[in-house]
Amino acid sequence: MKKFSESITALMCFGVIILLITFSAKARIGAVEGINLCEGIIIPSLLPVLILSNTVLMLKSKRAKTKAVLLGLIAGYPSGAILTKELYKNKIISSNEAKRIMCFNFCGGFAFIISAVGSIVYKNKGAGIILYISCVLSSVIIALITKPFYNKSSTKPLVQGRDFNSALCRSVELSVKSIAVMSAYIILFSALLKLFYIPDYIIPLLEITNGICKAKVLPSLPFCAFFLSFGGLCIHFQILPFLKEMKINYFFFLLFRLLSASLSYLICKIIIHFSGDAIIASSSLSPTLPFELSKLGGGLSMVMIIGCAALVFDLENRKIKN
Repeated sequence: MKKFSESITALMCFGVIILLITFSAKARIGAVEGINLCEGIIIPSLLPVLILSNTVLMLKSKRAKTKAVLLGLIAGYPSGAILTKELYKNKIISSNEAKRIMCFNFCGGFAFIISAVGSIVYKNKGAGIILYISCVLSSVIIALITKPFYNKSSTKPLVQGRDFNSALCRSVELSVKSIAVMSAYIILFSALLKLFYIPDYIIPLLEITNGICKAKVLPSLPFCAFFLSFGGLCIHFQILPFLKEMKINYFFFLLFRLLSASLSYLICKIIIHFSGDAIIASSSLSPTLPFELSKLGGGLSMVMIIGCAALVFDLENRKIKN
């Protein structure tokens, strides 16, 4: 079974290579757009925050878990997964605790959502604040829901930590590596997305940066909150090695992403309802896309299929190891 899976994977990769060569002009345009996204949005908004977040986490402290969650929510994905993985790697938390933290420590960053999505894309900082609050509250609710099931800690509560200079140097190294990996995925997905016709309501489920920042017609704020909380498969693929290292099943992670996205959608609707649309009405928003739940359901079905495929490969790998 493993050989068959590897053969299918190799065949699919070979097919994609043929497509990239055949339609190299389109792929090149997509890759350039991906590079521009990384240069204009990802690197400026995420790299400085990620460096400082990693530095703070590596300093001597008694509240490493709290810092990892707070910094993950502030810096944004995939920093939450990176910081959680570092806690697990240093034996500060157990695999069970890492599993719970990864249920909610996955959120678009403060700078990305408010500055990039709100101010630049929607041309309204208030819209960005609504989106960020919706995503954070969704994570907080899931944290409270999961607490009774993962209440016991089996690891040491203290962190040995580093001095500031050592922490900063190590943080720069890890952060640059993380940004490089993230940028590579964005460029790859940007190139692939140019080869196929993909509806606007599907793209954010595949690659969140392109799906929101390059959308011809913007989604309504509640649906944007849904997409931001879900994160997109591009970011999911980036953290797959971290999930594997922490012994977290991807399908479990995927289910909580869908739950978090649904909560963000509802919270955003509630905030807009009680604000009387004042923030939205005062802005010069671009035209928004009237999403239909049936269409979005088709996109989610595709995501679930990909998630199931990832689960099958994960189970096969575990069987071989056992």
